[in-house]
Amino acid sequence: MRKFTSYISNARPLLEVGCGDGRISRLINPDICLEIDERFIQDLKNNNLVIADARDVPVRRGEIVASLPYYISRDFLLEISSLEFQRAVMILQKDFADKLINYTNSISLISNYYFVIEEKEVIPPNAFTPAPRVYSVITVFTRVRKNDDEVTRILNCVGRFRNKTLRKASSLCNKTSTSELHVREFKPWQVEELLNLIR
Repeated sequence: MRKFTSYISNARPLLEVGCGDGRISRLINPDICLEIDERFIQDLKNNNLVIADARDVPVRRGEIVASLPYYISRDFLLEISSLEFQRAVMILQKDFADKLINYTNSISLISNYYFVIEEKEVIPPNAFTPAPRVYSVITVFTRVRKNDDEVTRILNCVGRFRNKTLRKASSLCNKTSTSELHVREFKPWQVEELLNLIR
């Protein structure tokens, strides 16, 4: 846990999402603790607890710390990309984090447009109780752009057509492009180059 918390900056407010039994909360003293499972109310009674879904973040700025169920990672990243958070430190499934950096699709394009993404330390399954079947990785997201709903809409649409040319994908998204490169030929970190070819 201390490796994870060592990547947290001093930015405030600090929002912990998915506080669980409070193991991380006790180390970082978050300004707000967001947890959906009411069974943990007693464990988190000394924190500013908000019972809510992580996909409906009640704070708009500061820094996020999250260790969430992996199946909501995509939705959660879409949510925070639309807010004003400057930084997020998250534990993600390693395969998912790798794809954010190397595999072109909607969520990787959107994430790379709004954030610099850094994979830090790999965490083996036996570091957790109960142990998942997959490796995890501490991942830091540092915001580089404010939200732009139109850009998000374009990237969300174009990213669904990774096997089509950018010209065809743009047409399917009510935009235009003359590029005959396939969407998948753009790495997620080349998102600006891709957007510059769309009108």
